Amino acid sequence: MMKRYIVFLIILTFFISIPLAANADFKRTKIAVLDFELKGSGFETEDMGAIVAEWFITAFVKEGRFDVVERGLLKKILNEQKLGMSGILDETTATKLGKLLGVKIIISGSVLKLQNILEINARIIDVETASIIAAENVKSSAAVRLQDLVVRMSAKIIKNFPLEGYVVSRKTGKMKASIDLGRIAGVKEGMEFMVYKEGKIIRHPKTKEVLDVETIETGRLIITKVRNKISKTDIVEEKTPGAVKFGQMVKSLGPLIPIDPEATVDRALRTERSSRRARKRAPVATVSQILYLLKSPNSKEKIKGAQYTVKSFPTNSQLLKVAEEELLKGYEVRTRDRNHAEAMAWMCNVLGRSKQIQYKNTLEMVYKNAASRRIKKYARKNYRLLR
Repeated sequence: MMKRYIVFLIILTFFISIPLAANADFKRTKIAVLDFELKGSGFETEDMGAIVAEWFITAFVKEGRFDVVERGLLKKILNEQKLGMSGILDETTATKLGKLLGVKIIISGSVLKLQNILEINARIIDVETASIIAAENVKSSAAVRLQDLVVRMSAKIIKNFPLEGYVVSRKTGKMKASIDLGRIAGVKEGMEFMVYKEGKIIRHPKTKEVLDVETIETGRLIITKVRNKISKTDIVEEKTPGAVKFGQMVKSLGPLIPIDPEATVDRALRTERSSRRARKRAPVATVSQILYLLKSPNSKEKIKGAQYTVKSFPTNSQLLKVAEEELLKGYEVRTRDRNHAEAMAWMCNVLGRSKQIQYKNTLEMVYKNAASRRIKKYARKNYRLLR
């Protein structure tokens, strides 16, 4: 009896220690960002390379998962070593600089402006091996603001450093789970994670060396609540019922909403802008992210999810089903929420723009019984699209 009890405790300790160890071992990636080289002409200032680097630093710090070397310290070390703040590092220099700064990654690159073309190239250098582990590039017309390109580039770079952890709980019978990554790790509400488990081990046929381990995706999570060391999530996609389980691994898939370019603009570069501003394009969202928005208790987020659906996935059956469910739950509700009727109106738009006749009866019922004139108006309008 005593032996069984001891074995049970050992097994229990093993399963508990896996996620706890992962959280305890979490450390922010320490990086250094060099000034970007300027190529071409027509830049607002000669210091634009340093300003671009500052924009990148702001984006990385806001992400919460990086320790970025302060520019004053970086400049001091580079001056002592008689190195420039920008430029391509050779193998010896990258290794030496990495050791002096205690960083794992160095980010450098260039900004090219030629006629009507604006291009940013960035290199992610591993100081241990002095090798370029990734290179990213964004290009656009010169009419696009430079800081907008920096935001796009920073999002690309961040995807090279996904957060990894474990599922630490799964509520039985509910599409809810918790993971062992929280605010300390840089997790934010709205972030999307892939859930996976390890499958077949791939070995070399002759040496038997393990070459790779198969990754089997079991679902997708969206962060709904963040604490210091743990986060609660909604399971927005599951390959099979109950596929997401305790102990499975998770990996971040990037931020839900791109960083606001205005948050990284140096005040010295801000100029008076026309009162008639160009309409901002909505950032691209995945189906999982849109599902999270459609199901949100926040009416503004529902509206955003419906707008994404109409624009990017007008015939997606999963999104249409959720939009119909949300409409049926809310079209008769009387509330002080000023955005509720607008959200329901957008759900009507989703069903009508799908061009699918199966939603005709739903829209007819809504326009006959809705609590709001606005909801009735849009239900009737979209009903006519399906006639």
